[in-house]
Amino acid sequence: MTNSVYPLSHRAVLSATGTETTSFLNRVLTCNVETLAIRDGVYGALLTPQGKILTDMFVFRTDDRLLIDLPETEIEAMQKRLTMLKLRADVLFTRREDLHVLVCEGDPEIPVLASMTPPNFGDDVTRVVSETSTESSEQASAAYTRLRTDAVFPEFGVDYGPSEVFPADINMDLTNGIDFKKGCFVGQEVASRMKRKTEVRKRLLRVSAPEATVESGDEIKAGISTVGTVTSWSEGEGLALVRLDRLANATESATPVTINDKPAECHLPPA
Repeated sequence: MTNSVYPLSHRAVLSATGTETTSFLNRVLTCNVETLAIRDGVYGALLTPQGKILTDMFVFRTDDRLLIDLPETEIEAMQKRLTMLKLRADVLFTRREDLHVLVCEGDPEIPVLASMTPPNFGDDVTRVVSETSTESSEQASAAYTRLRTDAVFPEFGVDYGPSEVFPADINMDLTNGIDFKKGCFVGQEVASRMKRKTEVRKRLLRVSAPEATVESGDEIKAGISTVGTVTSWSEGEGLALVRLDRLANATESATPVTINDKPAECHLPPA
């Protein structure tokens, strides 16, 4: 196996310290940080009270703190929001510009503070926080895009933005991004109600169209009906937010699915 390292320069790290760090974050985030082992990580998000995703995040535990891997564009706003939410809880949030987020194929050949296998990527892929940085390149960026397309894993700022989607829209209910058993968190009532009572109308799917020239924002069609919208694309396939009911209707009626008038296929997640 070859070892490849993909630096995620569009991500940044927030350090959380204090005696009430774990209990506070467990009350506001979708993921369970109380069960998090040292040097391990967990995928989750902070939601609006209406249940939409403000930002995704990966939370890692070290010996003396939690490290939060966030989109670079959101870290300042999240630092302020979390500080506001904590009220009098003993928690301090500090940006760590000396730490870096990387995705590694094979064994990481760099020292890491904590790591985890990200959702759907397979056991040979790890997401890590490290004091070591590597230079990004167009080749590495393209390779990571292909990797996350295969995993049907959305990238904040590319496939969706703040307050645009519900967790189920980007499959967080299928990738353990929400712990429905841990108790309350911001937006929990809406997320739980959607899980119990609402059929998911749209999901992020992997879409392939080898013959098409595609850009983000292009529509997926079934006849005259718009089935979905491409959110990211690379080398004949990508990710798209797709209306499941319209895709089902197209399948039942044998209506061809196309992107820019070229044949396309939407790949449903495993049942």
